[in-house]
Amino acid sequence: MTSSDLLSALALIAVAVLMAESVRQLRRRWLLVKVEGVSMVPALRDGEEVLAKRTRRIKTGDIVVAAAPDPQLGWAEAKRAPSARLAGRESAPSPWWVKRVAAGPGEPMPGSGEPVPPGHYFLLSDNPAGEDSRRHGPCPGNLIVGSVIRSF
Repeated sequence: MTSSDLLSALALIAVAVLMAESVRQLRRRWLLVKVEGVSMVPALRDGEEVLAKRTRRIKTGDIVVAAAPDPQLGWAEAKRAPSARLAGRESAPSPWWVKRVAAGPGEPMPGSGEPVPPGHYFLLSDNPAGEDSRRHGPCPGNLIVGSVIRSF
C-alpha cells in the first residue's frame, strides 16, 4: 500500500466521521414530525410535516412539539407509565403531540383562570375537538421538545 493510498483511505474515513457528526448535530437541533389527526386544523392538517427547532425558549402563541401524555395519567406521569407495547397494545400512538401554547408559567389557564404552575405550559389544540391540557393538565416544560418553525 502506497502512502497516497493510505492518505486517501484516511481522508475517506475523516469525511465519513464528519458526515456522521453533522447528522448528529442536526438531529440535536432540529426535529421533523408528522401531524396526525385534526386537532390542529386549520393551522396544520393531518399528514403535514412540521420542522421544529429544539429550544427551551417557549412563549404563548407558539406551536410546539411535546412528548405525548400518558392517556390515563396525563403529562405529570407520562415518563413513569408503561409503554403501549409493554401494555400489550399492537400500535402505539405517536410519541409527539403538536399543540399551541395557550399560557405559560404564571399566566391564567384558559377556562379556570388559575395560574399555570412554574415550569409548565398550558397547551391547546386549534380544533376544540382535540385532546390537550384541558384533559391532561399543564405540560411540564421539560417535555416540550421545541417550537415549530415551518410546515410542509
